[in-house]
Amino acid sequence: MTGTSHLITLNGVVIGQRTVGENNCFLDILTDKLGLIEVTSHGAKKLGSKNAGISSLYTYSQFTLSKNKGRYTINSGEPICSFHNLSSSIEALSLAVYFSEVIRYCTTSEEDHSDILRFVCMTFFQLAKGKLALDFIKAVFEFRFITHIGFMPDLRACRECACYQSDEMYFLPKTGSIICSDCYEESPSSYEDYIFLMTPTVLHTLRYVAYSDVNKMYSFTISQQSLNVFGAISEYYLLTQLGRGFDTLTYYKSITAFTPEEK
Repeated sequence: MTGTSHLITLNGVVIGQRTVGENNCFLDILTDKLGLIEVTSHGAKKLGSKNAGISSLYTYSQFTLSKNKGRYTINSGEPICSFHNLSSSIEALSLAVYFSEVIRYCTTSEEDHSDILRFVCMTFFQLAKGKLALDFIKAVFEFRFITHIGFMPDLRACRECACYQSDEMYFLPKTGSIICSDCYEESPSSYEDYIFLMTPTVLHTLRYVAYSDVNKMYSFTISQQSLNVFGAISEYYLLTQLGRGFDTLTYYKSITAFTPEEK
């Protein structure tokens, strides 16, 4: 006796693709209604297939899926926006691949992830547009994404004296907290071994990216010196909270010689 299938319509962006046989694919799709799901696309590799366009990597589409015995299959779809232009730069493409690996590792399925999908699409749009520096996009993505999935740091004030801002403050990545220089100097051995010294500009940037509306994520500017520190914090905080590294990040850094200045 075969299972009964039903149809569901949702929006999503393809972040992974694996060929099965000659013409079929398994797709990893980040969706608004169901989070990250694996979907079978029949005939995706066949020339002229109705599923070819919507099955392409980094294409945002509306999908109608059938579900049978817990497996999703594309029934039909309509492309909304393609971020294929990011593949014109090997650096931008490798950064998108790294982002995709982070998303696959962190994102759950069968849950509403509309906000995450919107932010990811904005990020791919900026990569494809090619107007912003890649290290800026990388830093914003890492810090916003990790805070959004449940690792929100406490950036409101020094955790000891509640000072909102001073000329120098430290970010503590293991605890996701900040401390002013006066409190730190009273007992430096009682805090984490690996911390980041921040100027007011860097602290403001962390607060902006963590707390602002997602539509504003890529609408600010920052000096290269401050970006170096912001980028180092973002990367280290994400990797520390997740407790792992990513081969795709290693590859990206190897082809860009990306070495953020650590403080």
